[in-house]
Amino acid sequence: MQIRVSESMPTRPCDICLALQDDSVFADFALDEEGQLYLVRISFDGYGCCYPSWKEAPIKIESGVSQQLLEKVEKDNVATKDVANILSAYFINCGEAIWVDALQTHELI
Repeated sequence: MQIRVSESMPTRPCDICLALQDDSVFADFALDEEGQLYLVRISFDGYGCCYPSWKEAPIKIESGVSQQLLEKVEKDNVATKDVANILSAYFINCGEAIWVDALQTHELI
């Protein structure tokens, strides 16, 4: 998986924006009060912008894993197998809240 830190856009506010797969996917994450990251939106070339359809509260990345990801982002060291594994596991955990077919097409799960 190709991953890089991207600047967030004023029209898409978020705490962390990651560009994936040679900029064909942009995943925007927010950070909650407990220090856990969760997906706010994800846009896919060929599919459009997906706002997760959380049934209740957003599915979040575990606190310790969120901190690990935040440290990697801060050091601009996200192009690693560890980060790819974190993102893939998170996207799988999100289930039907995000477009599974788009995730598969872009080889994110």
